[in-house]
Amino acid sequence: MNARGVLAELRAVGYLRRHGYRIRHLRWRGGGGEIDLVAEESGQTVFVEVKSSPRLGEGAMRVDSLKKSRLRRAAQAYMREYGTEGCRFDILEESDAGFRLIRDAF
Repeated sequence: MNARGVLAELRAVGYLRRHGYRIRHLRWRGGGGEIDLVAEESGQTVFVEVKSSPRLGEGAMRVDSLKKSRLRRAAQAYMREYGTEGCRFDILEESDAGFRLIRDAF
């Protein structure tokens, strides 16, 4: 991962905390993939993919079907390991314009 991506993830932690998320894990690995952030919001497990791009909208477009499939496999592994049920996938995009949170993105 490049330095811009790592910094975006760290800024994302602050953004999500300010918006009521409880951060459980940063860069959790399992199931053959990596989840940028595992969080909890209102009792629900949320898997957050953080994308950084200069222009708003470009980062979220990079979450293609292959990436979604890998995230789903990693999320299943996480839920098996931690005994959680039910989840959602959010995308948090950071651009020069700021953050945009896409709740229940897929």
